[in-house]
Amino acid sequence: MSRLKTALQNDIKLLNLLRDELALQAHLFKADATVKWAELEQQWQALKTHAERTAVVGAQAERETEAAITLLADTLKDGYGKIRETLRA
Repeated sequence: MSRLKTALQNDIKLLNLLRDELALQAHLFKADATVKWAELEQQWQALKTHAERTAVVGAQAERETEAAITLLADTLKDGYGKIRETLRA
């Protein structure tokens, strides 16, 4: 077998391994992203619930609710941002 043919076969084997590895990583990322999305959806629902409560609570409770809303909103921004960055990579 010629050197060129051997080198080509080795390259094909290497590319096949790389392709398989990337396919697995993509599958695992999809699973991780699905889990992260579900977590963020729970936080989204909590944020909406807290926001609705601000309309009917007193001043002290309103400050506490606003703090909870701010924390949840920041967490959601961070989580959605991380998913966006990963998808763009």
